[in-house]
Amino acid sequence: MNIESENAIFWKKIIKKYWYFVLVYTIAIIGLIIGIFLVLKGYIESPDIAGGGSWTFNDFSLGTAILWVLFLCLREFLLVLLPFISFCGILTVIIWYKVLTDEEKRALKNMEKKEKHGKKIKKGGSGMSVLFFIAFAIAVYLDGNFWVPAGNLSYSYYIFAWLVGFFWTLIVLGIPILIGGMLYLRKKWKQIPEE
Repeated sequence: MNIESENAIFWKKIIKKYWYFVLVYTIAIIGLIIGIFLVLKGYIESPDIAGGGSWTFNDFSLGTAILWVLFLCLREFLLVLLPFISFCGILTVIIWYKVLTDEEKRALKNMEKKEKHGKKIKKGGSGMSVLFFIAFAIAVYLDGNFWVPAGNLSYSYYIFAWLVGFFWTLIVLGIPILIGGMLYLRKKWKQIPEE
């Protein structure tokens, strides 16, 4: 048996044995994503800078734009990312010290030593940013603001229009990818021998 199939069998056993922890991590990740977008929405509607969300692009300077982004990043870190990291860290420590057996700990340590760390990173971009821009342009067009001068609309309008385009792109592309991925994983899962 090769190392990949041994790892797959090991992880399949771990997931079957501790499925409830996988569920808790999944719920935490979903909560992280929802939290990120809720904090973003709240900050766009009433930021510390930018006139409570009523400024247009003409009202921004480079300094206020940088401060706007910095305050947004600080809020996201303090209100969403830090609690998520803390929760996952505490849960991982509890799993490692209280739940996993010594044999499972040894297997995890040995697996980490066997893995190769020299992975190649693909350079270059993808067409996703172009696709998101097209979806953004369609959202602005459907609102009837395609030919409106940029300074006549608040900056929050453009951010929300981009988010609408982003979500519609994720829905249109994500559902078929999700279904295909689940079918692929189901097929692969059945191919892994029990032991």
